[in-house]
Amino acid sequence: MSPQAWFSGEHATSLDPEGRILLPVGLRNVLNPGRDDVTLMASLEPEGCLCVRPVEQWDAYVRRLRERAGNGARDRRLTMILAATSSPMKLDRQGRMRIPDPLLERVGISRTDAARQDVVVAGHFDDLRVWSAAGWERFSAEAVEAFAQDLDQLEAAAAALRSGSVASA
Repeated sequence: MSPQAWFSGEHATSLDPEGRILLPVGLRNVLNPGRDDVTLMASLEPEGCLCVRPVEQWDAYVRRLRERAGNGARDRRLTMILAATSSPMKLDRQGRMRIPDPLLERVGISRTDAARQDVVVAGHFDDLRVWSAAGWERFSAEAVEAFAQDLDQLEAAAAALRSGSVASA
């Protein structure tokens, strides 16, 4: 994905009466909802959100995971829960996506409970993350608090890779 097509920003929205999420214009443009064939995959993430990515990226992600996974119980458990908590969906021409209710419920979003219909769609460069408003508030508060330290560690690790040395943790 080119830099011009990265997903970015924090976008507060809510489910419409039919349980769909209307993507903001900038995100819609990246996904090109004018086409009839935009298929996305939504999957549960360990942080308590859903990851939404184009199906082509999903296919590449699953191939990489399966190549690395062994036959042990841990790897089977991981791939099974990933497959079970993932679902294809379509993006309509208006830029709306309908995530299945069981996935929404897993992250604290409810189509039927008005108090849990607020959603935050956050860009994650190559994909989108869908959070309940409360889940995003908790996660982003922790992430902002750790931001400087985490960025320093990431930059140090990248510098070590460029120089060919091994960074200590």
